[in-house]
Amino acid sequence: MSEIKLLDCTLRDGGYVNNWEFGKDVITRVVNQVLIADVEVMELGYLSTVQSGNEDTARYSSMKDVRRAYSNIKSDHQDYAVMINYGEYSADLLPEAEPDDPIIRLAFHRKNIKEAFEYINALDSKGFRYYIQPMGVLNYSDKDFIELINMANATHAEAFYVVDSFGVLELKDFRRLIFLVDNNLRPDILLGYHAHNNLQQAYSNAKYMIDQGLSHNMIIDASVFGMGRGAGNLNIELFAKHLNRYYGKNYNIEPFLEVFDECLKPIFARQFWGYSLPFYLSSIHNCHPNYALFFSEKNTLTVKSIHELLSGITEEDKISFSKDKAAQYYNSYMDNYIDDKTDVKSLYESIGERPVLILAPGKSIVRELDTVKSYIENHNPVIIGVNRSSDVYKYDYLFVTNEKRLVEKPANVAKFIKTSNLHKVLPETIQVNYSSYLAENPIVCDNPTLMLLNLLASMGIREVTIAGFDGFSPNPEDNYFAQGLSMGSSINSKVEKNHLVSEEVQGLQKRIKINFLTESLYK
Repeated sequence: MSEIKLLDCTLRDGGYVNNWEFGKDVITRVVNQVLIADVEVMELGYLSTVQSGNEDTARYSSMKDVRRAYSNIKSDHQDYAVMINYGEYSADLLPEAEPDDPIIRLAFHRKNIKEAFEYINALDSKGFRYYIQPMGVLNYSDKDFIELINMANATHAEAFYVVDSFGVLELKDFRRLIFLVDNNLRPDILLGYHAHNNLQQAYSNAKYMIDQGLSHNMIIDASVFGMGRGAGNLNIELFAKHLNRYYGKNYNIEPFLEVFDECLKPIFARQFWGYSLPFYLSSIHNCHPNYALFFSEKNTLTVKSIHELLSGITEEDKISFSKDKAAQYYNSYMDNYIDDKTDVKSLYESIGERPVLILAPGKSIVRELDTVKSYIENHNPVIIGVNRSSDVYKYDYLFVTNEKRLVEKPANVAKFIKTSNLHKVLPETIQVNYSSYLAENPIVCDNPTLMLLNLLASMGIREVTIAGFDGFSPNPEDNYFAQGLSMGSSINSKVEKNHLVSEEVQGLQKRIKINFLTESLYK
């Protein structure tokens, strides 16, 4: 029977969840526990010149840094590994290999095959052990994939992988690929499988693979609690248990449970990973999952809209994520231009000389209710809400930029102001051009309160008072006046954007005076 090995990729692939910032003690604890579990290969993280060099992160700037991660953790029968994404670490930076150096896993895209194998030649000349990790294997034709396998056969690689980078492999394609490898790969090279769980296929594919009686010894990647980007990876605690029960393995399951409980549970509480509709959509479009994450984090799109956006990404762009390209696709989709001069003029004339009060959806509009009510009684302002109305106020207008927020007009709202990316027809509506009022910074450009301030400033309104523009707190319950307003995106990402919104507010203050009626992080 073929030998089966496990490789734990918690620190490396799991690092996409928390930017590899596990902390030195957690890294040591994870490595120790995985070795106690008797997993054959422990992957320590990335060797990279990008975002590396800090001993608290699982990204290392040199082989010396990698060795430091396990210098006090010895094992005489288990291996360490570290991944290099081709293009992120020059072969010239690698020293001559030492006996206790980790296995290098070289990951590369199809477009970089030639250069990747030149890199492999450098690994050979310096004496490193290595695995070959071609990303996005579904993008290869059978002929091209066999040619790639033959190139691997001419090297000293210890493993060649089927890498399901985007979690797209259904059983039909997976079966075809593993048999292509099994029938063409040199017998002494391990056949590897790296799964992502976008379609919930990781466990079933891995189980199918080991059940086929393949001629090659196998190595399968997995992580504790499936920790990994987006939908995550194969769960090592589940698959190790399966191997114990049916394949005579003797993995110790308890250390995996302790890793989750002691090290990963706090991370999971802050930043969810696992199955979700956006990541499902990224898989059916064979698209890098960060596009789905980028679009879903906008919190302005329905699942249908994300589906439409992903379908419009070119095949070339789908392979590797670019935040700039994602922003271009997003803004192009949302940019449904209309000439809003007449509507904007009508809005300006209806405001007239009255002061303007903006009621953003922060919790302070109910927490400081007396302050806001007193201002309304004393100043008789035009009241403009942002995306959702509170039952305790009457609104002259509700400014809506978000498809998810657009509902039938509440009784306490006189008129809507909606942006041109929204197509639902509603009575008593002023429509303004979406792209004209985006903020400057692309990461927060579609913040609805910033867009409303831009609209008012462009109309010639010189002063506004604002309540409920609180800023985001790490505690989700502190962020909105009603619980249903939270859409479940990462609180961390929102908190990280506070300073960007503050910078936009400072810039706007040069065009329009903003008086904060309630407490705000943006003052």
